[in-house]
Amino acid sequence: MPFFKTTDGINLHYRIAGKGKPIIFIHGWAMNSHVWKYQMDELLKDFQIIAVDLRGHGESECGIRNAEYGFNIFVQDLKELINFLGIEKFTLAGWSMSSFIIARYYFKYPKDVEKLIFIGGTPKFLSENDYPHGQPMTTVKRLEQNLKRDYKNYLKEFCEKLFISGEKIEENRLSKIKRLMFNEDFPPPPYISLQTLNLLVKNDIRDNLKHIKVPTLIVHGDIDKICPVGAGKYMAKEIPDSKLVILEGVGHAPFLTQPEKINKEIKDFCYD
Repeated sequence: MPFFKTTDGINLHYRIAGKGKPIIFIHGWAMNSHVWKYQMDELLKDFQIIAVDLRGHGESECGIRNAEYGFNIFVQDLKELINFLGIEKFTLAGWSMSSFIIARYYFKYPKDVEKLIFIGGTPKFLSENDYPHGQPMTTVKRLEQNLKRDYKNYLKEFCEKLFISGEKIEENRLSKIKRLMFNEDFPPPPYISLQTLNLLVKNDIRDNLKHIKVPTLIVHGDIDKICPVGAGKYMAKEIPDSKLVILEGVGHAPFLTQPEKINKEIKDFCYD
């Protein structure tokens, strides 16, 4: 498995396969690069696929114990990795929390990015009077309290219930999905999950969406309980050159539960 050492000495783990136009995949909250298996297995036939473990997740090192994390440090790690790999132009795909990371990367390094893909994404995690497409603060506080009380068990229960809740999935496939989600590198240390949850609460990129000038694919399940489908519709309305794909009867992790559909959408979008 390849590793890259950042300028501050962190070993960052990534997966790479295939040849062609690069697509870089960034995982969501508390997850790691294992979740992109179905994309790596299929899309490598036509593209170079890179899946990154964010700092503190998967096999990537955390750095100083209880160090302050911010989305900008993930962006900088990604930039250093891209420079190391010698990639000049690529498609950047992010799931859920990584909406903020790929958007921030684009805002800081717009010339690097050819296209953007938001999967189950959102520009704002919390709901407010002018934005009803997020989670109430009471829900987030309850999640935080439960994680502090029984971290590993509650985190697994939370992800299992909400990421794929309500979808009609064959038992055999469901077992495979759970093995991908709850792999040997799951979960990250508690302070990582709690700090990134706090980042989700603080971040709001709604005013910046109109400044995204590259072709953008937005894929959303219509029964997504983490980032409601209204978030995807909002992003599609605000981003000038965007395409919205809504999958019926699909939840928060469509690339796991409906990989054939997602892979086709990504392939068509990146070929276009």
